[in-house]
Amino acid sequence: MAEQRPILVPLDGSKLAENALPDAAWLSRITGAPIRFIHVVDTDVAASERGKAAETFRSYTKDVAAAHGLGETTCDVVAGSPADEILKEAESASAIVIATHGRGGFRAMIVGSVADKVIRGATVPVLAEPGIEQPVVPVPGKSIVVGLDGSPEAEQGLAMARKLAAPANVPIVLVRAFSLPPPAGIEFSYYPADLGATLEAAAKEYLQATAQPGEKYVLMQGDAATAVLEAADQHDAGLIVLTSTGKGLAKRIALGSTTDRVVHSTSRSVLVVPQG
Repeated sequence: MAEQRPILVPLDGSKLAENALPDAAWLSRITGAPIRFIHVVDTDVAASERGKAAETFRSYTKDVAAAHGLGETTCDVVAGSPADEILKEAESASAIVIATHGRGGFRAMIVGSVADKVIRGATVPVLAEPGIEQPVVPVPGKSIVVGLDGSPEAEQGLAMARKLAAPANVPIVLVRAFSLPPPAGIEFSYYPADLGATLEAAAKEYLQATAQPGEKYVLMQGDAATAVLEAADQHDAGLIVLTSTGKGLAKRIALGSTTDRVVHSTSRSVLVVPQG
């Protein structure tokens, strides 16, 4: 049997960055994947100092792993640009779990801009923990909200949400938004009177056909990000799941308005699943 690819957890030594640990522990229990910690130092750090940093990081991760019941873990210290190195190391990982607002500690590696680059550039799922309040992970009583747009690509996130929900025994809520397309020009701005009703009916039909027994769905008029955020609040979600678009960092300068807005607007964990 092939060795299972680890869950990569970047840490910078700060307490806020450690908010990713409960999420990582949960994901590890659900998937059975081991945890691999990583810390990135500047390239100008001397080799001798890098060795000391590795020893410090090894001792530190041993303590945090024990505190969060992570079992046997591995850890590495690498040199380079934080986002680039995390993405490079993630090529052999099953997922990344990262706090988005860590500061301090080991040279403040995990900051908003680094986390953004990781989320945008990753080719594996990224579980982003806001790192603002006490982490809330999907546990019994907390739902998983999945944003959908009617496309097969978005359903890749739904497939992963279902895999995570089943062993955790948590409910799934499907969310779909619909809105009238913007007019091309004033002279062509006329829409049939029943266009809104037609779009709503089509979106509802899609949700009904996609939802499996026991799954709820929410249909809202307006923009998708607002719909996902409101549904997450209404259903007290422990996790929001979205599918990103595009492949590779160069082609994904922006995640797309929905994913980007949700990640930056919520205090809940967000799992961003790359479009395969």
